Amino acid sequence: MEGFISRILIFNSKGEKREVKLTNGVNIITGDSKTGKSALVEIIDYCLCSSRCTIPKGKITDFGVLYCLTYIINNKCLIIAREHWEKGGRMYYLTENIEYNVDQIDLSYFQNSALLSSKEVQYYIELELGLQVSNLEDDEDNKSKKASLRNMVSYMFQHQNLMASKFALFYRFTDFYKRQDVIEQFPIFAGFIGQEYYSKIIQMNSLKKQQKQLLKQEKQNSVMDKKLRERLVSLFEDYYALIDREFSGNLSLKELIEASAKLPELDLSKFSSTGIVTRYNSLNHELELLRKKEIEINIKISELKNTNIVGKNYVGILDELKKINEVSKPENEEYICPICGELSQKISDYDESILEASQWLNSEIKFVEAYNTNFWEDIRKLELSRDNMVSSIKRNYGQVKQIERTYLNSETLKNLKDKISYAKGNILLYIETISEGIFKDLNDELITLNLQITELEAEIGKFNIEKKLSSAKNDINKNMNRLALTLDFEDEFKPMNLKFDISNFDLFHLVKKYNNEQKIFLSEMGSGANWVSCHIVLFLSLLRFFAKEKANSPIPLILFFDQPSQVYFPQSISEIPDIDEEGELNIKKQTDIMAVNNMYKTIFDEISNIQDDTGVLPQIIIVDHVDGKELDVKDEFKKFTRHDWRGGKALI
Repeated sequence: MEGFISRILIFNSKGEKREVKLTNGVNIITGDSKTGKSALVEIIDYCLCSSRCTIPKGKITDFGVLYCLTYIINNKCLIIAREHWEKGGRMYYLTENIEYNVDQIDLSYFQNSALLSSKEVQYYIELELGLQVSNLEDDEDNKSKKASLRNMVSYMFQHQNLMASKFALFYRFTDFYKRQDVIEQFPIFAGFIGQEYYSKIIQMNSLKKQQKQLLKQEKQNSVMDKKLRERLVSLFEDYYALIDREFSGNLSLKELIEASAKLPELDLSKFSSTGIVTRYNSLNHELELLRKKEIEINIKISELKNTNIVGKNYVGILDELKKINEVSKPENEEYICPICGELSQKISDYDESILEASQWLNSEIKFVEAYNTNFWEDIRKLELSRDNMVSSIKRNYGQVKQIERTYLNSETLKNLKDKISYAKGNILLYIETISEGIFKDLNDELITLNLQITELEAEIGKFNIEKKLSSAKNDINKNMNRLALTLDFEDEFKPMNLKFDISNFDLFHLVKKYNNEQKIFLSEMGSGANWVSCHIVLFLSLLRFFAKEKANSPIPLILFFDQPSQVYFPQSISEIPDIDEEGELNIKKQTDIMAVNNMYKTIFDEISNIQDDTGVLPQIIIVDHVDGKELDVKDEFKKFTRHDWRGGKALI
C-alpha cells in the first residue's frame, strides 16, 4: 500500500512539541548514542496500536504525554495519536485532506476529539489499508481470527537487537502464535487472497463436516437397521404364526416396513390354530440349544484358564530347575584324574548330559511360554462368542415370554381375532416408532454435498495460491542473491545461494556437498557481517516484492532499520584511530568503512530501483550513529539525512 509517515510528534503536558520530519524514499536520522534514535521505532509501533508500550523509560516517557504519527495514504492525511501508557494508552484517530499542513498540529488540535480504544483505531487504519479479512476460520465459538495490522509490523521493523541477530529474523517471532499468524497471513499481505477466499474455505469446511456427519449417520443407520430388523422379523413371525401362514424372513428393513401396509388377513375357512404353538415350541427348542452351547463355551473357557495356570506353574518349576542348572554348569571341557593323571571320560560324559538337559530346559521354557500366550487369545475369542450367545438367549427368551403372556396365557386376549389384532397393532406401532426420521434416504443429500464441495474446490483452485507463493519465493530468492553480491559476506559462503522458505520463514544458504544439498541456516553462519547482510537483503527483497504487488497488497511500504552499522562500528567511527599501535594504516577500520559504504550504497540503489521498476517510492527509515562523512556515498548520505543529533541535539 502506497503511503509514508510524514511526521513523528511528541507532546508534553504543557503543549511543547518535539517532531521528526520524514518523507517517502530514504530517511536517515544520525547522531550520538542516547539521543533517542532507537526510540523512534518504538514510538511508531506504539502508535500503530501495539498491545504494550516499549518506549524506553526515561527522558522520552517523562516528557511525552501524547505520541503522534501523521501518515499520508489514499490522498488523505491520517493523524494517529496515543496517550501515555500510564494514562491508559487510549487513542485519537482523525483524517485531513492531503494538503493539510501538519506543522500546525498542536495539543489543542485533539481537545474536541473523542478518545478511542486501540482496537477501534486499529480497525480504522486497516480499513484505509484495504485489510478487510475479518474471518480466517469457522467462528462457531464466536472467536473468529482476522488478518491484523499488528502482524504487518513484523515486515516493517528491524530493531537494534534484531538487525544483526543470528537467532531471529522477524520482529516478535519469539511469540509462537504471533509467528504462526504472520506466516499464515502472508498470502493476504501479498494481495493474493481476501475474504472471498476464506469465506469459500469456511463454507467448504462446513460442507465437509456435514458430509462426515452424514457418512457417520449412514454407518450408524446400517448398524441400527440390523437390530431393528431382528425385532421386526420377530413381530412378523408372531403375526404369521397366529394366522397359520408361513413367513419368509428374508426381507430388508425397508421391505418389512412396506409389507406392514399389506399384512394378510385371517382366512377362517382354512384356519388351524396350531401355528403360534409351533412357533412357541420352536423358540423354546432354539433356546435350549443356545443354553447348551453357552454351557459348552463356559467349560472350554474354564479349561483353558486352568491350563494357563498349570502352564504358569510349570514354567515356574522349569525356571527353578534352570537356576539350579546354572549353578551346576561344567567349568572345564576335560577332567584329569589327580592321582593317575589319566583323562576321565565319565565326568566329561556327565557334563555333556548336563549341557543337553540345559538346552532342553531352555527350549521347553520358550515353548510353554509361547503356548501359554496363545491361550489368552483363544480365551478372548471364546468369551466374545459367549457374550453373543448370551445376547441371543436373552432375545429368544424375551420372544418366548412375549408369546406366553400375549397369545397363550393372556386373559385379555381370549379370542383369536383379538390376538391377531394385537399382533398386527404391535407391528404397526413399532414401525411408526422407528420410521420417523430414522430411515431418511441420505444418498441424495450426500450427492448434493459432494457436488457442492467439488464446485467450491474448483473455485478455490482458481486463486492459484500455491503457484503464486512459488513465484513469490522465486522472486524474493532471486533478488536476495542479486543484492548479496554487493554486501559483506564471508568468502566461505560465496557465491551466495540464499533461500527464503515461505512455508516457515526460515532463511538458509544452500550448498552442494558430495552430490547432496546442505542447508546452512542463519544461526549456523559465523560473523555479524553475515547476519546483518542477511537481514538487509531479505527485508529489501520483501519491500520490493510488496511494492510490486502494490495494487492488491495492503501492507504499508515502510521499512525501519535500527543501527545497521553496529556490527562494524559499535562506537563512533571517529573514535577509532586511523593508525594502529605499530604505526601502520588501520586496515580493519578501512575494511569496515568499505563494508558500511557498500551497505548504504546497496540500500540507496535498491530503493531507487524499486521506484524505477514498480512506480512506487517506498519509505525506509534508518537510524545510525555513523554520519556518512567517511563513506564514498557521503553526498547521498547527507542528502537523505533528515536529522543529525550531535553536539547536544537529541529527540528530547
